[in-house]
Amino acid sequence: MRMSTTRRQFLTVSSAALAAGLAGCTGGSAGGDGTSMEQPQAQASFYLLYDFARQVGGSDFGVESVVPFGQHGHGWDGPTAGQQRDILTSDLFVYVGQGFQPWADDVVETIDADGADVSVVSAREGIDRLEFGENEAGGHDTNEGSSEHEETEHHDGHDESGDEHHSESGHDHGKKDPHFWLDPRRTATAVENVRDGMVAVDRDNETAYHERADEYVAELTRLHETFASALSTTEKDAVFVAGHNAFRYLGETYGFDIHALRGLSPDEGVSASARREAQQVIESHDIEYVLHPVLEPRSVAEQLVADTDATGVLDVTAISGVTDEWAEQERGYVELMETINLPSFRKALGAE
Repeated sequence: MRMSTTRRQFLTVSSAALAAGLAGCTGGSAGGDGTSMEQPQAQASFYLLYDFARQVGGSDFGVESVVPFGQHGHGWDGPTAGQQRDILTSDLFVYVGQGFQPWADDVVETIDADGADVSVVSAREGIDRLEFGENEAGGHDTNEGSSEHEETEHHDGHDESGDEHHSESGHDHGKKDPHFWLDPRRTATAVENVRDGMVAVDRDNETAYHERADEYVAELTRLHETFASALSTTEKDAVFVAGHNAFRYLGETYGFDIHALRGLSPDEGVSASARREAQQVIESHDIEYVLHPVLEPRSVAEQLVADTDATGVLDVTAISGVTDEWAEQERGYVELMETINLPSFRKALGAE
């Protein structure tokens, strides 16, 4: 069985931690009566899930993001030895699900193989996801078919017989779009999954987790209604994203077409033919503003503006990562959707 470098490194660290008796730690040192003196701890695989977990956990559950702020959640190389130990000595590990972050898949395998006392939550559990290439209200990809690895690669040697830590059996080898959270309604299910994970770890605070989750889901409902109202009447029916195709759930939910330069992954290169097709799409749809996903090169969007009749660039975010400034300001999912995405999509669609 072939094993990735990250996987070998994680097994080495986890075995050492277990030998030292660390994997049995749950949220800190114990008091004289054997009870924990500290709150339970969660490790979230990137900022988006960190935000969901802190909304639900409040002051009762410590939460950290494995991927550092300022970096993209997609293409990050993987945790350091210290971060690996932090995951193995936490109470809860929250990740999107198999295939989105290969290193996180390795973490879950290691937790299972070592019998570490860490609960695992797949945030996308029970969420209906779009097929890549599916074209309902939107979702056209100008580079369609070039990205098949987002939910299909890096699974050599993985056991597909099942997993006691999460109920998604096997692996998702269909080409599913992982960016479900760009639809606030689907996001609500992810928040409830995080809530259930925290309750399973810390039943003493079950009521508090349910109350905070309910409050946050109400915020997500309000967010959905705000988007639906703000985008209900537009002059245009299509936008162009000069980056990876992460926004199809927005198009599918609110009724406009998404055209993108890349497929599902931000790590893909852009061919000359893809650039030419992008120019044609911009011209044929009379695109005025090219959308630039933050954390991807802005120069790509600026060049498309220079090469076409488009007049400007607008920032958007797939919230697969956040800038250091956003993290310092503690701007979470709701704030970023409202203050970054909504104004840009309204302007790009001529809703202003």
